[in-house]
Amino acid sequence: MFEKENLKMNRHCADRIGSSSLLIDTVGLIAVVILALLMRFHAITIPAVWYDEAFSLLLARETPWEIWPITARDVHPPLYYVLLHYWMLLVGDDVLSARSLSVLADVGTLLLSIKLMSLVATRRATWIAALLLALLPISIRYSQEVRMYTMVSFWLMGATVALVCWVKAPDKKRFATLYVLLMTAAFYTHYFAALCVLVHWLFWFRVRHVRAAVLPVRAWVLANSAIVVLFLPWMSHFIRQLQRRDGLDWIPPLTWQTVLNTVWPFTVMNDSVPVTSWWRVVPTLLILVCAATLLVKDPKERGYNILLVGYFFVPVLIVYILSLWVPIFSARYLTFAAVGLPLIVAVALDAWGIRRRVLTVAAMFFFLVGETQGLLAVYQQTDGLNGTAVRRETRLDILAARIAREVRPDDEIVVDGMFWYLPFKYYNATGIQPRIYVYRYPTDESREPYSFGGWALALQRGAGRYFDDISTLKLNAGRIWWVTGKVNANHARLFPKHWKQTLRLDGGGVEASLFILDAAPAPLAAGPKRSDFPAMACCAYWRADTDRAIFSGEVLGIRTPYESQTRPIAGP
Repeated sequence: MFEKENLKMNRHCADRIGSSSLLIDTVGLIAVVILALLMRFHAITIPAVWYDEAFSLLLARETPWEIWPITARDVHPPLYYVLLHYWMLLVGDDVLSARSLSVLADVGTLLLSIKLMSLVATRRATWIAALLLALLPISIRYSQEVRMYTMVSFWLMGATVALVCWVKAPDKKRFATLYVLLMTAAFYTHYFAALCVLVHWLFWFRVRHVRAAVLPVRAWVLANSAIVVLFLPWMSHFIRQLQRRDGLDWIPPLTWQTVLNTVWPFTVMNDSVPVTSWWRVVPTLLILVCAATLLVKDPKERGYNILLVGYFFVPVLIVYILSLWVPIFSARYLTFAAVGLPLIVAVALDAWGIRRRVLTVAAMFFFLVGETQGLLAVYQQTDGLNGTAVRRETRLDILAARIAREVRPDDEIVVDGMFWYLPFKYYNATGIQPRIYVYRYPTDESREPYSFGGWALALQRGAGRYFDDISTLKLNAGRIWWVTGKVNANHARLFPKHWKQTLRLDGGGVEASLFILDAAPAPLAAGPKRSDFPAMACCAYWRADTDRAIFSGEVLGIRTPYESQTRPIAGP
């Protein structure tokens, strides 16, 4: 009798504890999501749209059946641009609306990561990981950019969760189907998804080695074969892109400093710390200690710990090896792998917390301080990542708004180089189709623009809008706006003598000059060439053979002959 009453009481207590835990978890989840959204939406509209983002925005304005062939002439697969197309139809194509897609994808990655941790780790480790993920600087940085890096993170984390669920319930075929679809979506979003496949194969091999009944070879190979089959429609385009090997010229060669500082650009990100400083090595050493803790834990859990450790280290190591031949290491390409860092730290801190509480608290404090430094670097735009200097220093948004107020209906607008053309075209509200000036080679041989990358997009609806000889430029009203990267005083020699500059608008790393023709031009045999002029100190210079630009990150404070006529740009 008493035993039955005790059993009922125990069950009642267990139910109350379970309900209380569920409530706490729900409140905690809501708090983490709100924190993540606040961190990602904070200052999201401050950086100006730069070349890469403008490419995404302008391409997404095309129809899905036009996006496919244009993307085939770029360096990435098309899925992100198609999704962005429909997203922009739904919420608009302003900066906040467009970047919010990356925010939602990143918050989705956070939720999926919490689910993964709930499957493979303790409750305490799950919430440590949730907090660190909500504040992860590299995720926040690329959730504020109109690119595909947080989207591929979402697909890959979803596929990883599906794989773990499949391992735990191999008879439920829906997990296998979900895994195939998510991995296919990842491949159609970014090619570095292949690196996560290697992580999954390592995990499968380890789990199968421990429990042979889980995911037999036939089922696993069949699932991976299905991914390959679904990717076949794009395979020919991928092979052609691979053969061209374009778009990687901006990535610096691999150095020992890059290897030792591996974790820094994903977490602390503070560009003011010298590259040679040993402080940059500390995060890498701490992550290695945490990873070692996971690998020596209970052998029964080692398969899942290998998954967590491999999620970051396998892609990074493979990229390092490949970079010995072709430099491909860039933090933004490995944003998906950086999601594994908080997971590794969380499980390690949970293991240490049992016996080493002081060490656990100290380590948690250190990681939070490091992430806080990274967040400040993101918000202050001093993270040192590719594109940050351009987004900070060049205000094409304000420049384009000022031109729109000053322009006349029959003016001509010329943008000097593709690097500035795409973002200017995104911001352009004048109703005038800008033209592109293409540098001529020193041999005086005219060279047609390539039909790849930004050119494939720019000339989609505007064939004939580029030129490489100023003498062929025909002006209807005798007024021309010239938008270019900021240069020194010698840039005036680029233009014919009958062009008189009457106004210069300063946009930080870019400027716009208004020229008026004061007399009929004398006949010219050929327009001026870049080789005719002294070397120019530019913020950006064009690599015509690679469809890329290199940005120095500096705004040159050089006075020009027209300095007295220069007007600072007021906000629109």
